[in-house]
Formats: sequence, structure tokens, C-alpha cells
Amino acid sequence: MANESTYSFEDFKNEWLIEITENNPTTVELGNRFAKKLVTQWLDIEDDNDDMIFCDGSGDGGIDVAYLKRSESENEGNKWFLVQSKYGTAFNSKSTLLIEAQKIIDTLDGQTKRLSSITNDLIERLHIFKRCSSPKDKLILVFATNSSISEDENRALNDI
Repeated sequence: MANESTYSFEDFKNEWLIEITENNPTTVELGNRFAKKLVTQWLDIEDDNDDMIFCDGSGDGGIDVAYLKRSESENEGNKWFLVQSKYGTAFNSKSTLLIEAQKIIDTLDGQTKRLSSITNDLIERLHIFKRCSSPKDKLILVFATNSSISEDENRALNDI
């Protein structure tokens, strides 16, 4: 009987990360590449989609990527995905989750004063969305990292 090889999660993750880490990018480029690949593959969209906004960087208000998934039927609402991604050592504990969640909440509540023009435009779109929303519409906060999270970190996410 032939020996069947197994393909572990670690194997998959390492292969998936190859194009993110190739050509020795800066830590900022690593984060950008990770967020972009994650969102486009997870939500099965093109990276030039008009409903996807990349805010990552100085003045992002805690939002790296935002994507508006428009409803395809009357039975579901529109959804804004607000993504905070942490690649590598940028994520190190539940305190990272709590700090980043607070940044996003402060941004959505108008408490963050220094935002990039891209993030300001996004926040305006989100305020319009909230004012015009139906009970079916949602804002979905997504934390993404290339490492699995602990039980303690998962509890913090549930609290958020």
C-alpha cells in the first residue's frame, strides 16, 4: 500500500504566505499584502473592487480594509466588513485585540481626530450606511492574523 502524504495546516499556511513574504518586503508591505490577499480570497472578490477600501497605514483609525458586500436578495441586508489585520509579531496578545477594537470604536464614534483622507471618506460612507440601514444590514468587525489565537484571546473577541 502506498504511503499517503498528509497536508497539514502549517503546510497550507506556509504555502499561502509565500507570495506575501517574497522579495523581502518591509513590515508595512507584509501587513498590506496579508490583508489584501486575505480579504480578496476570503470574500472571493477582485482587489480592484469599487466597494473595497484599503486604509492601512498612518491615520487608518484601526481599519486596514473595509468592504461593502451588497445584498443579492431581499432576504439579506448589506454588510460592511471592517478588517483589522495583524501579521507576524504585530499580533502578540489579547491586549492587541482590545487596543485595536477600541481604536475602531473610537473612530466610528468620531473620537479619532487624525484620520487619513481615505479613512475620513470611509467613515462618512459608514455614517450614511448606519443612518439608512435596515435591521438586515450589518457592520462586521474582523480581526485577522496569520497565527491561531488562544482560548483567552477568543474570549476577548467574544467580549468585543
